[in-house]
Amino acid sequence: MNATEARPLPDLLLQYLALSDQGVLVLDADDRFRYVNAAAATLFELDETALLGQVQGHEVLMRRIYAQHAVAKTAWPTVESWLAHTHGRYRSTPTRSFELDLQDGRSLLVTEQLCPGGELVMHCSDVTRQKDAEQALRQVQADLERLALSDELSGLPNRRNFLQQLRQEFAKSVRHLRPLCLAVLDIDYLKKVNDHYGHVAGDEVLRHFAQLMREQLRTGDVLGRLGGGEFGVLLPETGIDDALLVLNRMAEALAGQRLEQIAPDFGYAFSGGLVERLDHAGLDCGGLMVLADQALYEAKAAGRGRITSYRWN
Repeated sequence: MNATEARPLPDLLLQYLALSDQGVLVLDADDRFRYVNAAAATLFELDETALLGQVQGHEVLMRRIYAQHAVAKTAWPTVESWLAHTHGRYRSTPTRSFELDLQDGRSLLVTEQLCPGGELVMHCSDVTRQKDAEQALRQVQADLERLALSDELSGLPNRRNFLQQLRQEFAKSVRHLRPLCLAVLDIDYLKKVNDHYGHVAGDEVLRHFAQLMREQLRTGDVLGRLGGGEFGVLLPETGIDDALLVLNRMAEALAGQRLEQIAPDFGYAFSGGLVERLDHAGLDCGGLMVLADQALYEAKAAGRGRITSYRWN
């Protein structure tokens, strides 16, 4: 077929619309259906031949969409409330796009084009795969961020994350002139556990201690694994005497627990160093961490299994 024998463009376009997997609907200025292709009829479970020329076409379509559970029933508990919402937006702008989530799990992107003569062309495409891919990508990004900020073994914030939260809490404490305590805790004789029972047992102790801290410490306290058997605890809005009570309560809870899966009557303890941020000290976050480490060293030198507070002169 040469150029002079080519079919008229309108015929080709109608054939394309008939064969397309993209839904297309056309309503005239009086809101009557002038065209519904097979893909649109399938998407919305419509009878395209029965719809042609039918008045209030937009309302018919919206009722069908509502029946397919493509809207949040919590926001629009009745079809009338849904219609009132859609009527307020219908033909309000020359073009608009919105998404619909159908009850079978599909997501549709609907684009409306208002023509100068009042006709409205609706184009509907299935974007389920695209949305699924975007959700999978967001999940991967969230997992990577979690891995970057979490300790894989204990599930607690890692050292980098904990120090970042220390800087934030430290700044808030300075800004609002509120107390803040930092504790560095270390599981006693963890190396001996690893040497005698194996690293699997050592990992079990680390996980157990992390869970104990979650259960015993308060909402608002910040936990983190600093490395090896060392853990950090931030106690915002807490003076050193109250912080000491919190940590001693945790030590008492641990003293009564046994990890029979490691060995009969197996128990362990921890040592801790505690320091309070004081306005007159003039320390930064690093200086506060140094003093907490110093207090921890003193606790271990004094026989372990205890918590030592750094006391300002």
